[in-house]
Amino acid sequence: MKFHSIHLRNYRGIEDSRVEFGDGVTVVEGPNEVGKSSIHEAITHLREDKASSRKASVKETQPVGVDAGPEVELHLSAGDYELKYRKRWIKQPFTELSVIRPRPEQLSSDDAHDRFLAILAETVDVDLLDALDVAQGESLAQAPLAQIKALHSALNESGVEVADHDDFLDRIEVEYAKYFTKSGRETGDYKAANAEVPSAEAAFEELRERSRGMDELVDNHARAAARLESVRDQLTQAVTDRDQAEQAAKAVAELKAVLDQALEQAKSAQRDEQIAREALDRRTQLIEDVATAEETVTAARTSFTELETTQSDKDSDFDRAQKTLEEKQNALDEARALAKTAAKDVTKARARTELTELTRRLDTIRDHDEKRSRAQATIASIAVTAKNVEALISLETEVRIAENAKTSAAAQIVAKQLGSQSIDVDGTVLGDGATGEFAAVKDVRITIDGIADITVRPGASPVELDKALTSARQAFDAELHRLDVDSVAQARQSAHVRADAEAVKAEADSTLTVLLGDDKRDTLEAALARAQQIVEADGTDPDSRADESNLNDLEAAVTEAEKSAEVAQSEVDTARTELERTRTSRDDARVETVRAQTSLKEAEAQHQRLTNTLSEARTTATDSDLDEAVKTAQSQAESVGTRVEEARVAYEATDPETLEMQLQNVRQLVDSKETQREEVRQEVDRLSALIDDRASEGIYEKLAAAEEAMESAQKKQARLSRQAAAINLLRTTVLKHKEESQRKYVAPFKEQIERLGRLVFGQGLSVEVSEDLEIVSRTLNERTVPFESLSGGTKEQLALIGRLAVATLVDTDSGAPVVLDDAFGFADAERLNALNVILGTVGQSAQVILLTCQPDRFARLGGAKTVSLT
Repeated sequence: MKFHSIHLRNYRGIEDSRVEFGDGVTVVEGPNEVGKSSIHEAITHLREDKASSRKASVKETQPVGVDAGPEVELHLSAGDYELKYRKRWIKQPFTELSVIRPRPEQLSSDDAHDRFLAILAETVDVDLLDALDVAQGESLAQAPLAQIKALHSALNESGVEVADHDDFLDRIEVEYAKYFTKSGRETGDYKAANAEVPSAEAAFEELRERSRGMDELVDNHARAAARLESVRDQLTQAVTDRDQAEQAAKAVAELKAVLDQALEQAKSAQRDEQIAREALDRRTQLIEDVATAEETVTAARTSFTELETTQSDKDSDFDRAQKTLEEKQNALDEARALAKTAAKDVTKARARTELTELTRRLDTIRDHDEKRSRAQATIASIAVTAKNVEALISLETEVRIAENAKTSAAAQIVAKQLGSQSIDVDGTVLGDGATGEFAAVKDVRITIDGIADITVRPGASPVELDKALTSARQAFDAELHRLDVDSVAQARQSAHVRADAEAVKAEADSTLTVLLGDDKRDTLEAALARAQQIVEADGTDPDSRADESNLNDLEAAVTEAEKSAEVAQSEVDTARTELERTRTSRDDARVETVRAQTSLKEAEAQHQRLTNTLSEARTTATDSDLDEAVKTAQSQAESVGTRVEEARVAYEATDPETLEMQLQNVRQLVDSKETQREEVRQEVDRLSALIDDRASEGIYEKLAAAEEAMESAQKKQARLSRQAAAINLLRTTVLKHKEESQRKYVAPFKEQIERLGRLVFGQGLSVEVSEDLEIVSRTLNERTVPFESLSGGTKEQLALIGRLAVATLVDTDSGAPVVLDDAFGFADAERLNALNVILGTVGQSAQVILLTCQPDRFARLGGAKTVSLT
């Protein structure tokens, strides 16, 4: 991006001025207040503020005494674009944009403003534009270079690939912040866990100490617990022995497999015998089932007949209980009606008494509430307090101090009459040899009739005093505007009125607090409405006192009626209980009768089914046929039994029975130890129950809870400690790698600063550059000084050299002009010469615009274009 020219009309003190900029270095020189800083300010307003803006900084650019709006036109190139951008503010505002290339465009108003910003966003890194633009008084601060994308691109293109740790490190920092502060101290749950463990351990130790005072039950419980632990150890050993015996049994099982193989050869014969026997057994069982089913039918029929008789008796009992309940309920209803009538009479009598008292109390509350509302309205309408008045007086004092400081710093004019002619100094006449002293803070006119007319104009007052006076006046005026007053006296009067209203409100609030007590206003209003409604519903005079004398009699009648109702209710409850009992008994009898009837039907059906099954089976094979089949199968099985016995002898030679007995013994031992463990555990539980009953303080429970809390805190502390150590290690490792990458990344920028800076500070110069591309320290002749501890001149020179280094590193097509307003004011003559060399070098690859009121600073700058403003 390059600026070709700028044209200002009616801008501050500039009536009409045009400046042409060169491609390299352009020095715009001129005396104070000629408009050099206005060029810098105009470029900023042109880019940032719409023509419709009414900001204070825009209004201040309108020339004094001229009915015209400030106007600025800028001719520039950005990327492939060449354009002219023009704006006028305040009076007949407008915005015009003329795009010359690559394709002609003409836009106006907000469309022109938006299009201009879009072209900037497309062609220029706006952060770079801001970083290379140094306003007057800002030369000591380093530019925020870390956010400039164009510089990042230039450094990346230098051949150094920077590892992108930022996103990953951000996530690490979020996790790290859960455990540590930025200074590395513990925080959050981690800090709380570390603090919680000592507290939990102390609480546990205190409870454990107190628990030692428990009586002999605790000792018995301990001994029982020890027995339980011993039994558990014995059980563990028994389980181990059982497992070993079972392992030995597995070896014998291999021999058993040989026997099983021999038995497999006899399976066919045994299967035939088994099938025959099962068929005979089923026939025998079926015969027995038929006989049993017949007996079941007889028993079920007898039970059903008996239950039918019992059910009839239960129904009669239920009918009698139901009639008794109805009689008792009628008596209860009558008693409740009498009690309700008596209660209603008491309610009416009480309502008449409450109505008078609540009416008087609420009338008083409403009077004080109205006073408070009027006072509150006065307070709300006045924003000024006594503290505001004090602050306003303080601000007024600051204005006077600033004015006196400026007057003291201004040139002083001492005038004395020597001759006979009087002297007029700004309306003050000096005569008779008088002497006067005047401060030249503005144009001072000195007139001597017939001799001279002299105007003394002040020079530029110190910027700090002007700023202090302007700041004090603005703060004082802003406070007057905020408080909506014209003077301190008016503010003081308003504060007095507000204070009186606050006193009235406080008195009303205090009285209302006493009147209301623990009651609420809405509750009292509701109580009044209820009492009035009850009295009006009664149809009697609310002021009547006739029933109040009988209130005690009415309350006694209510009490008597309620007692009668309670007695009747008790009788009803008794009758209802009896009814429910008889209902349950009746229903149970009905259920039993139904079950008996169902059982009878099922027994009859089962008997018939079995009888039919037996008849069908005998049709297929008679009982004698089945018996003969069993004998035949048995004979065949005996013939193969010999081979089975031989295999069995071989298996039994291993003494499997002894092993089985040993195995059964250890299994029984395990069972007995489990039983013993359960018995001892029950004894422990019994003793625990006794301790719970006698230990009213619950020491053991508290001790157990404290131990659990301590263990939980210790586990949590250990877990968080592991997590904290892990995230700390991860963060340290990533930061180490990032710092290494960052050192490689910032190397080209550091080298360029040192290359340019050695022209000023000498060959012994080196600088430390942070990962944010800020100069951290300067080393000169093996002496290192932090940047903030350097002199003002050195800080300015290094900060501006950093900007110039950026201008040389960034590609020309994506670069921006370096604009320096009143820079290098702290440099001596020798360093100025070196800085001129640097500026000339930078001007060969970047556009540099220097605004100065002291052209001698850049007198030795080669190749620069000079523009003089008058």
